[in-house]
Amino acid sequence: MRHFLITFTTLLAIATAATACGDDPEDTVPEDTVPEDTVPEDTVPDGDQESLGAGPYPIADLTVTAFTDGSDAATRTVYRLACLGDTATLTGDRVMLSADRMCLTLNDDSARTRLIDGFPDGMACTMQYGGPELAVITGTLDGHAVDTTVDRTNGCGIAEWAGLLSHLLPPSST
Repeated sequence: MRHFLITFTTLLAIATAATACGDDPEDTVPEDTVPEDTVPEDTVPDGDQESLGAGPYPIADLTVTAFTDGSDAATRTVYRLACLGDTATLTGDRVMLSADRMCLTLNDDSARTRLIDGFPDGMACTMQYGGPELAVITGTLDGHAVDTTVDRTNGCGIAEWAGLLSHLLPPSST
């Protein structure tokens, strides 16, 4: 009986000390040092589960500010696209676009290059006016900064708006 009381008292003291120290950030163990057998079974990936962020979409966080009448703030639409591998989220102003389709567009090499590198220098464009629409796209795409502008003031911009970036931008008014 005495052995049972000593063991019970020792366990109680250890549990109390662990509870008292649990809120101190210095007492926490970094995640990479936690032995795998202490991780709950449902969080350990197996061959059938995809790792966090895996899926058909790239990792992206983009904000699109679109103006239907040049840079007139009264005609501005702002929305944010977040893609995390297996999740596509579109928030902000109401836009008739699909978050899934937008994220899939970011997998296209031409669209990725255009967004990350901007409009190519020295590209010949027809001098054709397609309308006053203007869009500014900022954020990140797979760790690369995105800060680019698309407008419909020439043939190249018209083609980008209607083709290459059509699933990222609101439909043109013309």
